[in-house]
Amino acid sequence: MLRKSLLVCCVVFLVVLLTACSNPLAPPATATPLPPTATPIPPTATPVPPTVTPTPVPPTATPVPPTDTPTPVPPTPTPVPPTATPTPVPPQAVIGAKGLNLRDGPGTTYPILAAAKGGEKFEIVGKTADDAWWQICCVGAKKEKAWVQAKLVTTEGEVTAIAVVKDIPPPPPTATPNPNAAGSGSPSGVLLYSVANMSAGRWELWEYNFGNATARKLFDWRTEVAYSANYKQIAYYLWPPIGGVTGTGIWVMNADYTGEHLVILGGAYPSWSPDGSRLSAGDGRDVYILNADGSGLRRLVNGEYPAWSPKNNSIAHRACNGGDCGIYLTDADTGAQQRVTSGGSDGQPAWSPDGKRLAYISKDDGNFEIYVVNTDGSNKVRLTENLTSDGLPIWSPDGGWIAFRSDREGKWAVYAVRPTGANLRKVTDADVLPVWFFEKMGWRR
Repeated sequence: MLRKSLLVCCVVFLVVLLTACSNPLAPPATATPLPPTATPIPPTATPVPPTVTPTPVPPTATPVPPTDTPTPVPPTPTPVPPTATPTPVPPQAVIGAKGLNLRDGPGTTYPILAAAKGGEKFEIVGKTADDAWWQICCVGAKKEKAWVQAKLVTTEGEVTAIAVVKDIPPPPPTATPNPNAAGSGSPSGVLLYSVANMSAGRWELWEYNFGNATARKLFDWRTEVAYSANYKQIAYYLWPPIGGVTGTGIWVMNADYTGEHLVILGGAYPSWSPDGSRLSAGDGRDVYILNADGSGLRRLVNGEYPAWSPKNNSIAHRACNGGDCGIYLTDADTGAQQRVTSGGSDGQPAWSPDGKRLAYISKDDGNFEIYVVNTDGSNKVRLTENLTSDGLPIWSPDGGWIAFRSDREGKWAVYAVRPTGANLRKVTDADVLPVWFFEKMGWRR
């Protein structure tokens, strides 16, 4: 500000100075002009005309153009090569999702030959009569032909002339389970799950008893259940129609459905620590830690779908760190992280009882399916395969089954399957809303 004031003063001073210089003093009015000191003298010599007539100069000859200048020749045009006829590009199938299964035949019961990567292209060499599957070439080290579902890929080039493949061999027969073999039998215990009662316009909490194959309603407006590691307590989310402004949030009750009490207002998706002293919870953006009595609330990490390991301090959850989405493990105390999967749609992790594997959902094959993976990211196994949605996985207490929700038969129901993908079976009908992603189930002995 001081510099600006000085500059203004300088400019004013210069204007005054220049104004003064533009009006110089005039000479005195009394000064007498001096007379000239010499009288001019006229010239005395008379000019003499010239006596010599100049000789005329002949006109300059008109220049004649040279006769040896060559006549310009127009340039010879550069020959243009003929336009090459483009070689037709064979029709191709472009893989849009990484991990898409390529099979030995046109159906989900055929063996998997390979898993394609996102962006890979394969030449289309055949199709099924209903246009549901493309036959592609070539896959793996043996350069085998394989099949891929048409709706899960995009195509390049002309595909209308693709020929229908004849004499497709039937899929290999499915082995009949041996009742006496290890891993056979039926699920056991009690499953808790939420049902969207469309006619009544409410969520309901139901119980399914595998022992007598019966289902019964327990409560209205209680969802997102989680059993403690010793199966003595159940944490859940209580909805506003019951809790109101002062009671909506995370609640806890005993395994016999008595002793309901509020833990903390707000939050959702609770999960127990192995010793039952703490809970993890989420709000759709971040994962929080709190004591079982509701005290000590603190933010842990960015993420959703938190699930506390039954064996240690690791919390599995979905997260996107700088665009790197997938399932992560975060230490509940230190915040140290380990990435398990890399799928952009991976979510809803559920721990095996031994704490060594995770079940989760992913759209790696085009729609939501159930997968199992080791906690170090190895040995990824796809358990389900259909063109509808599968989700909300939960392990049985003995680790022998995984229950999940699916609308594969046109309406939502609970299904169970072995961790290998074998022995798939329907358990009971159970409707959900289109926004089913934040639901979850509980399973006790």
